[in-house]
Amino acid sequence: MRTVPLSRRILLVTLAGGVIVALVAGVLTVPLVRDVAREQDREQLVRSIETFSAKPAATAKLLAQEQKVVGADDRRYAVIRRNGEVTGTAANDLTADQINTLLTTGTLSTSATIDGQDVLIEGRSTRRSFSAVAVQPVGDVGEATADLRRRLLLALLLGLAAAGTLGLVMSRTLNRSVADAAGAARRLAAGERGVPIASSSVREIADMSGAIAALDTALTSSEGRQREFLLSVSHEIRTPLTALRGYAEALADGAIGADDLRATGETLVEETARLDRFVGDLLELARLEADDFSIETVDVPLDRLTHDLRDAWRAVCDREGISLRTMGAGAMVHTDPMRLRQLLDGLVENAIRATPLGGEVSVRTTVSTTEVVIEVEDAGPGLDQADLINAFERGVLHAKYRDVRNVGTGLGLSIAHRLATRMHIQLDVGRAPTGGTVFGVHLPIG
Repeated sequence: MRTVPLSRRILLVTLAGGVIVALVAGVLTVPLVRDVAREQDREQLVRSIETFSAKPAATAKLLAQEQKVVGADDRRYAVIRRNGEVTGTAANDLTADQINTLLTTGTLSTSATIDGQDVLIEGRSTRRSFSAVAVQPVGDVGEATADLRRRLLLALLLGLAAAGTLGLVMSRTLNRSVADAAGAARRLAAGERGVPIASSSVREIADMSGAIAALDTALTSSEGRQREFLLSVSHEIRTPLTALRGYAEALADGAIGADDLRATGETLVEETARLDRFVGDLLELARLEADDFSIETVDVPLDRLTHDLRDAWRAVCDREGISLRTMGAGAMVHTDPMRLRQLLDGLVENAIRATPLGGEVSVRTTVSTTEVVIEVEDAGPGLDQADLINAFERGVLHAKYRDVRNVGTGLGLSIAHRLATRMHIQLDVGRAPTGGTVFGVHLPIG
């Protein structure tokens, strides 16, 4: 699609506006001035007729003197006697109908075209035995109108020049602001951060600049979290890789005897499982964020699901020396059973990791009129208020507690939250009355 510079559009619109205003002014003003000039001429003509009617001899003498001094006048007069006799310079300008109208009504006010020239005709009856008529061409009106047109054309040209100058200044100012914002956006797209963005007095451009600045801040924060996350994951992955390489080199060098092969194999399996868990969590998170994720909802009995959950994790709990208890009323919800189980598995795994030897992990189900809540509570050291706010931010708790507590990959809670979001399920976290942490899964009924 062909694009047009903003400056050119503003200039064209400004000039078009000036032309339209001038044309509208001309259309409205020219007829008005013509009518006003015509009425003024008619009023002068009426006054001259009234003067002529009152004192015809004196007026004729005065007109003769005036014409001798200032030149001939284009105004013509006629006298109509009661018997219909017409005399004067305007005698040939009157028609029989006009004469009859004047003699009958005592007044004549009309216009006509004589020899291709528009004229005004005014006539009045007198108390004497005659009526007076004056005829004046309207050429002066045409000249006034033509002069007005010339003035309007001059005003149009001056207005276009002023509008063009104003439009050019405005377009350059706006274009510079928009170009600066576009340049800042391109620099952000190229990877630069902390890009300075000029302010603008135009509200819309200021909003755009503010949005770009906010994007800059968000990108800086997001990329910072990503760098921290990658550093954390790289550190955690390096640990099992180092162990695998060390044992592999020992095996290759024959440094491990036959009696230690079984223990070495078990260590290799454990480290491989850790590495596989890291890769699996990364792939799962990538699928969730790439929307490569399907949900198939059916009616799910929660009592059966929690029963299967307890059986699946019983062996792990026995090995860790903790107990897992499920309780609460059964209910039927409409959701994806596999994804819900995946979500609960992540929460139970996190609870088992946080619970010390001899502690208990509980899974409680409560039912209200609007929702079913599944709570997973651990007996661990718990989280402070800042931890509760950032609990689902990937890698945040892991980076804080990896040297203090038993932590996983740092992705589990982030995956659980993303999973709940995709399933339109509310997931929250809080402190348990016993001091541990409790996660709540809220499932709507119906």
